[in-house]
Amino acid sequence: MRTVGSVLVVVVSVLMICGCRPERRAAVAPEPPPPQVSSEQQGLLEEILQYTRDTGSTVEQLAEETRRREALEQAPRGVGAIDDDLRVAKALVAAARSAATSKQGEKTAAALRRLGPTLTALRSEIPAAAIAQHLERALVAISSLLAQEAVNVASGSLLAAIDTAMQAPAPLVPEVVKAVERAKSSVDANQLEKAAGQILEILGKLQDDGTVGSLDRTLAGVQGAEEALSRQAWLVVTAELDQLDAALSQLQEKVGGVTTVTEETEEEIEAEEATELEEAGAAEAVESAEPEESAATQ
Repeated sequence: MRTVGSVLVVVVSVLMICGCRPERRAAVAPEPPPPQVSSEQQGLLEEILQYTRDTGSTVEQLAEETRRREALEQAPRGVGAIDDDLRVAKALVAAARSAATSKQGEKTAAALRRLGPTLTALRSEIPAAAIAQHLERALVAISSLLAQEAVNVASGSLLAAIDTAMQAPAPLVPEVVKAVERAKSSVDANQLEKAAGQILEILGKLQDDGTVGSLDRTLAGVQGAEEALSRQAWLVVTAELDQLDAALSQLQEKVGGVTTVTEETEEEIEAEEATELEEAGAAEAVESAEPEESAATQ
């Protein structure tokens, strides 16, 4: 299958070609000829029709699936996703603490079970963690694949690590980009042993990343709260949750410092655009008023 955009174009073509047009109320004119379809569009159309036959889906269902995929592609990413998931995590901590304060074991346990996966997902969104994962893939490729395949896979993984760093907000990116670029140069030069040593050194630096370390401590805090809950040690449970909330608040402040800059910039742009529109409207009003004044004078 092609990209979502291509699929959408073909779905529209299918709807037109298959006769899914509005009902004609009166035959006042001959029906226009069907739209011309290029060979590429025809190939896509055949793929779409084969897909509908294989899956039992209708064209309308495929169009709806396309819309859902587009919505997923527009879902929050980067700092926006981190900020959203931080709010989710803090809400779960608050729910767990409220339940623990009133000694409701089942509700506390349920909130903690939901909190663990949320924090794990949040950790994977942190640039340092994402970069480290790409480096681990490169390291495994170097150690387990044949030479040329190892070069290709490792080089691609290191390039993905660089892209991750370049696309992330600067305050959240660890200072390892140049080191990753040097490791990629070693891989591309087929100096795999040297590259492996460079990658291990970078991974050591990433382990010291404060953001990732903070989230690792929150995950450990969830385990501590669960263990205390199993002993009905309510004071320990609430203490663990308080530490969790404080750690998440610190990370939220750091991420908030990044997002605030972006939001202020967008607000400034919107304000400038509104000012320009007002000025343009005022200028048009002046221009339209001038002929009327001239006519009145004459």
